[in-house]
Amino acid sequence: MQTTTLVGLFLAALISLLLVFFQYFYKSKRNRKLQISLGMLRFIGVFGVFLLLLNPSFTKTSLLTEKQDLIVLLDDSYSIKSVNAEQQMQSLRDQLINSDQLSQKFDLFAYSFGNGIKNSDSLSFNEGATNISKALADVQSIFKGNKATAVLLSDGNQTVGEAYEFKGAAANFPVNTIVVGDTTTYTDLRINQVNANRYSFLENTFPLELFVSYQGEAPIKSKVTIQLEGKSVFSEILDLSGERNSRKIVTALKSPTVGFKTIDITLDPIPGERNTYNNKRRLSIEVIDEKTKIGLVSELMHPDLGALTKAIESNSQRSVSLVSPNISTEQLSEYNVLILYQPTRSYSGVLKYVQDAKVNTFTITGPNTDWNFLNRAQKGIERTSFNQAEEILAVLNPTFSLFDLSDFSVEDFPPLQGSLGDILISKPYESILDQQIKGLVLQDPLLPVLFDETGRHAYLFGGNIWKWRIESFRNDQNFENFDSFINKLMLYLSTDQQRERLSVTNELIYEGIIEKKIRASFFDATYVFDDSASLKLSLKGLNNDFVDERILFLGDSEYEADINDLPAGEYTYTVSVEGTEFTKNGRFSIEDFNIEQLFVSSDYKKLNQLAESSTGRLYFPDEMENLMEDLLTQNRYLPTQKSVENVVSLIDFRVVLGIIILAFTAEWFIRKYNGLI
Repeated sequence: MQTTTLVGLFLAALISLLLVFFQYFYKSKRNRKLQISLGMLRFIGVFGVFLLLLNPSFTKTSLLTEKQDLIVLLDDSYSIKSVNAEQQMQSLRDQLINSDQLSQKFDLFAYSFGNGIKNSDSLSFNEGATNISKALADVQSIFKGNKATAVLLSDGNQTVGEAYEFKGAAANFPVNTIVVGDTTTYTDLRINQVNANRYSFLENTFPLELFVSYQGEAPIKSKVTIQLEGKSVFSEILDLSGERNSRKIVTALKSPTVGFKTIDITLDPIPGERNTYNNKRRLSIEVIDEKTKIGLVSELMHPDLGALTKAIESNSQRSVSLVSPNISTEQLSEYNVLILYQPTRSYSGVLKYVQDAKVNTFTITGPNTDWNFLNRAQKGIERTSFNQAEEILAVLNPTFSLFDLSDFSVEDFPPLQGSLGDILISKPYESILDQQIKGLVLQDPLLPVLFDETGRHAYLFGGNIWKWRIESFRNDQNFENFDSFINKLMLYLSTDQQRERLSVTNELIYEGIIEKKIRASFFDATYVFDDSASLKLSLKGLNNDFVDERILFLGDSEYEADINDLPAGEYTYTVSVEGTEFTKNGRFSIEDFNIEQLFVSSDYKKLNQLAESSTGRLYFPDEMENLMEDLLTQNRYLPTQKSVENVVSLIDFRVVLGIIILAFTAEWFIRKYNGLI
């Protein structure tokens, strides 16, 4: 107890006695026994009040021995089976977990891991992925601020995550590693990675890229074969050796028909190869027929029509149909974009359909264009024609930004046949080409593109565009300059700017380590995410009798359904929104592929790099006694003794307060009884 506290208690007692003396004994002639009783009660009450105010306490010092945390991380992935280390791992685990000496010195914590960590009650070696870097990060987060050390038991083969061998320097504690399994290096040929597009367009080619590696010294030859739907479409002989131990192979495959296509890649095994599972890969690609249909509306026969058709159809994903202005609305609905060539009054039905359906258009005007009609029929652009023919040269606008025109040139292009007149555009627009007449560049555009919420519309104020295509060939010996420009314009006009209210996302092919989910988003009529919708997933197996229906549950920002339980095979699905007509169909494949089976030996070098960079050490299974001895004897693993000071109060607030109340109450009743109040 501190001196100030003792002095305070002494003064409190003294003041309490003085108050009692002056009240009950100083010049008092009352009954002595009554004075003593009342004085004692008053002293107890007043001294109790002072005692509460002082709250006397003393400091109690105790010594606390704090053990270090010993974290045992156990690789529970399938690759432990691949390197024949299941029994070895179980034995090492039992030695660590059941050691009485380690339990006395450390606080033991055991976790198993695959793609994440969990408490280790038992090991099954069925995890489909190994993420050592994530396991290290997780335990560092859990034991942050604690003095700890870790023992990692693994074959060192990681299939997902960041390179763990470089994580040691950032670790909060030493990581001692034990390598399990066969560390012998065997001759092996494998496909490391395959890259391909998710989709391809019909009759187009799509790139496929694969990486092959060889583990060995002697020169070898192997044949790589690529099959599309069971038909061989590519093969190549590979020459590899200890010096040249990897190859990158790039090829382009053609999309022959629409649908879900399977691609099989195989490497012929080499002599002495133990594991041929990693010599094959399978992937899928969906071939889509999204040919853009363009309607070329004209009542004239003109060379421009042939030039436009040839230019647009140079891209196999676009087709052009020449139609008359009297075409029906049902037929017009088949086209994604309409080209209106020199429109007149006979185009009234077509322009009404354009306005109602908000179809994107490309309007080409010329001497036969009826501007009086066109000014009334179309909104956003108006032209006053002086009915005077004029030759107009094109000047490329360098500030145009809607799409890339860096490779397009109008140099030496002949003039178009147009007419003089003022142009008034009241909608947002950008000009691709400006007008040049008799050497003077005008402010009026020659080829503007108008855009707003009603659609996209391009205008060319001049005919004889066929001459531009001829000039393009004369300059470059091909039509690419002109055709590429027209196709970029068509791509811009055919792009659908309307958002889909129901969208579904899924992988075309799911492998063992991929999280298998189907995700969807649904928006209301104002395109605000609808979190109150009810979405249903219907599944059907293509090579089995599997049929199932599931609910898509709302996540953070989308709906999702788990399909991890589906067996390997091909499936179709339908996502529907209850109470509406919105549905989406799709297809996916689940492959019976386990990347953990690719390994035939343990990677002790990476485990050693991790241990050394974290001030730990690599141990082999037969060095288990050395690990135990190091943990038990090295000074850096000793428990920490801490001095803990606890401030203990000498009084119980509630008891003292009760005594004060009783003392003052008893004093009051006695005084009342004796007529002193």
